[in-house]
Amino acid sequence: MTDNLLEMNNLTTSFKTSEGKVTAVHQVDMTIKKGQTLGVVGESGCGKSVTSLSIMRLLPAKQGFIDSGEILFEGRNLLDLSEGEMQEIRGNHMAMIFQEPMTALNPVFTIGDQIGESLALHKGLTGEENRKKCIELLKKVRIPRAEKVIDEHPHQLSGGMRQRVMIAMALSCDPKLLIADEPTTALDVTIQAQVLELMKSLTAESGMSCLFITHDLGVIAEMADEVAVMYAGRVVEQADVLTLFDDMKHPYTKGLFASRVNEVQKGECLQCISGMVPPLTNLPKGCAFAPRCCECLPICKEKMPELTELSENHKVRCWLYSKGKDNE
Repeated sequence: MTDNLLEMNNLTTSFKTSEGKVTAVHQVDMTIKKGQTLGVVGESGCGKSVTSLSIMRLLPAKQGFIDSGEILFEGRNLLDLSEGEMQEIRGNHMAMIFQEPMTALNPVFTIGDQIGESLALHKGLTGEENRKKCIELLKKVRIPRAEKVIDEHPHQLSGGMRQRVMIAMALSCDPKLLIADEPTTALDVTIQAQVLELMKSLTAESGMSCLFITHDLGVIAEMADEVAVMYAGRVVEQADVLTLFDDMKHPYTKGLFASRVNEVQKGECLQCISGMVPPLTNLPKGCAFAPRCCECLPICKEKMPELTELSENHKVRCWLYSKGKDNE
């Protein structure tokens, strides 16, 4: 028996646009072990959310499609399943928390209606039994006066409370995998810390696995067991969280860490990575990070490096560590 709950092998996802086909995720390999949290970090546009939507098979029907690869959930390739089979898995075995709860929650239905829908569909709970379970879930995510909140609408709650409702919805059917797509981005720092602490305690308590997506390495340090750093649709560094923070290799990973507000010493200026993430419609030749990299080699502008294994649990896509660079 394998310890892996989810395996992505050679996953490539593209979109049809007015400028032609655009590949947003390039040959991504990731593994999420049972009971562990995989953190995926990177700037906006790096492919984090597209990766999560590919897993859930929630890509826009006419624009998005998976070119190649496989997504194995408990040994089953999700790409081989029918839409009906995926609907049975979504919400029941895999659940997702979206970045902005105000757009994810339906404004015309009560909180109880929205949590209860999943319970009715997957667990067959109706009537008073359904309502009782909804209240129990609201209390579980530490929402006060749950008996009244269940009859309220999303606009009547604060941002932090709405996000807790989203967590309650995601946990309603005891999923084996929780996907959290930047769940605290829209919240202030104090509420963000509370939501992160809540998610960490709930995942530890339930033993479920988690794919946690963020742009903040500080959040990754708090939440994740394993880390994958993405840039322009590719994984550029992968390691367990202790290894990554103790021995970062890729210049992009180092840049992300140095740009954290917490890393600024008194009297120093906030560091940033120069330049912008290149548009997927016009990626540079060679390594996509080369135009922004202060350690760029001539070969970086000519060829894309492979993901090189430095140790048993540390991989990096960079010519500084590639075995083939001396032969170029």
